Amino acid sequence: MAQRKFYNPELDTTERYTEVWKIELVQVRDESNLMVRNHYWKDSDGELWVDFNNPMENVTRSFAAYRSKKGYMTPEDIRKLRHNLGLTVRQFAKRLGIAPSSLTQIENNLRVQVKYQDNLFKAAKTFYEENGHLPGNCSSNEDGVIDKQLSGLLDKSEYQPSINYAEDHLYTNNIYTDLEVMGVAV
Repeated sequence: MAQRKFYNPELDTTERYTEVWKIELVQVRDESNLMVRNHYWKDSDGELWVDFNNPMENVTRSFAAYRSKKGYMTPEDIRKLRHNLGLTVRQFAKRLGIAPSSLTQIENNLRVQVKYQDNLFKAAKTFYEENGHLPGNCSSNEDGVIDKQLSGLLDKSEYQPSINYAEDHLYTNNIYTDLEVMGVAV
């Protein structure tokens, strides 16, 4: 087993740590029991610490396992698609109808995309592969382009036109119904 000397800012000490790899079952969002090989450093007391030089390493491994299980595009694939399209983060996000900050976090592997975002990425990829560009504004669903692309990617029984915005309420995508549920006079 490899050993290295690290400064531990939490304990304010420098000591030798022993490398440990552990197979663990982790949960990411709705997927539990994802088997991930995580990396740790064990101190002289037997306590396990994440890599001091790469504290997100195990999180990244968990995200990769989740994406693999769900069949989601990887951050690298999404970034490559955006570069192939010649778009900035802001331009690509606007074309898809998502927040630029969300796209940046997904591309930097700081968060996992949700299903509808992955469906948008896949639809954009398919459209690009077939046409060499994106339609005018993907989020506007101009001429039903996105619906056509999604129909091959998404089983209709899995699609739910509702999003849970708050713990107590399930809102639909109908503005009038949602406003009534929220207690706003319509």
